[in-house]
Amino acid sequence: MRYKLFLGLLIVFLAGIGMGAVYMYLKMESKPLWILPGILVVPIIIYFFLNRKLIKPYQLIINGLKMLNEQDFSTRLRPVKGKEANQMIEVFNRMMTSLRQERLLVREKNKFLDLLIQASPQGIIILNFDERISDINPAGLHLLDIKDLSLVKGKLLQESGLELAQQLGAMKKEDEIVVRTSSISIYRCVRSAFVDQGFEHPFILIEELTRDLLRIEKESYERIIRMMSHEVNNSVGAIGSTLSVVSEIFRQGEEKEWEDVLPAVEASHDRCGNLAQFISNLAHVVRIPEPSVTSVSLNELVCSVDALTRMECQKRNIKLTLMPDIKDRLVHIDGIQFEQVLVNIVKNAYEAIGSDGEIKISTQSYPTTITIEDNGPGIPQEVKEKLFTPFFTTKSTGQGIGLMFVRDVLMNHGCKFSLNSGDGWTRFVIHCIDSDTPSAS
Repeated sequence: MRYKLFLGLLIVFLAGIGMGAVYMYLKMESKPLWILPGILVVPIIIYFFLNRKLIKPYQLIINGLKMLNEQDFSTRLRPVKGKEANQMIEVFNRMMTSLRQERLLVREKNKFLDLLIQASPQGIIILNFDERISDINPAGLHLLDIKDLSLVKGKLLQESGLELAQQLGAMKKEDEIVVRTSSISIYRCVRSAFVDQGFEHPFILIEELTRDLLRIEKESYERIIRMMSHEVNNSVGAIGSTLSVVSEIFRQGEEKEWEDVLPAVEASHDRCGNLAQFISNLAHVVRIPEPSVTSVSLNELVCSVDALTRMECQKRNIKLTLMPDIKDRLVHIDGIQFEQVLVNIVKNAYEAIGSDGEIKISTQSYPTTITIEDNGPGIPQEVKEKLFTPFFTTKSTGQGIGLMFVRDVLMNHGCKFSLNSGDGWTRFVIHCIDSDTPSAS
């Protein structure tokens, strides 16, 4: 320690003064006896004086710096003799108390922030100064379907492989965007930053809006369909009955001039029937019953779909390939509703191909998924963003309710799904999240 070196030099210095005084005393011709004790006492007095005024305050400063360096804010310096030293000790102790309280406050705030981040229902991605992923809370891992944080930690957002990677990576501070994924998931993303220890830490807040928006959307079109159904059915029923009577009168009559009118009357009657059927289909989509869940073999389900759609594929010269997983899996679903969903997806696939193509239906046990892929023309980006919008269709005679039915049934089952085109194939992937033990078959 430096103060020990200083103390040693002081002792040597005082010893030198004492020895010099003794030497001078011995040189004196007359040697008064009282001078010798004085010569020996003066260095000792000087030592204690300097030790009190210089050495101890310096030692206190060194000890205080040591405590600061070790961040030991709970220890205090004891008062000593000396007004100036005690004033310094009092100031130092107040500073240590203030630092301790500040550190406790910071720790409490950080603990609260950590708990808030972990418990938040919204996904939070925390980035470091290099824009690399530092942490993701549990809700974020669930929303982004990340199995293990270590798979993306330390990576740039654009390198993470996340479905939202490009959109999130392009965000700047205080940006707010709404992103729709390849399925129906809709996310609100906000980028901001918090200050910790004087430095800004960027983070991205992710909130899923899917269920709220779809609920509002469904409530809206349910009201419209109920109103349309009431008005159209009343009108169509009366018109259809009238046209039937008129058609029968024309058939029984002998007037030749009505023969040209009869086909138009019959066509109008058929049109009324088609309109009534159209309204009935819309009402059927709105009134999808809650799933009647049972244990269903995944492989048996896709085999049933294969049987229902194979003949139509053969007519179109489309090769339908069934690839069930060797290890079958039991899933808790409504088998009838799920079968209709898969039939609708295959129907969309062979209608998109037209003729001369291939459709593959495959299952996977771990994780439990069903994949339907076709080598049709693919889905343009502008169309993909609207596919699950109510009543949207690319078919000239379509009603836009097939994918509405698919969407609502899968959501009622709690399934995640995606629809993407790439490398010449369009894939509809369904993740069945509720699965049981492997089937005995």
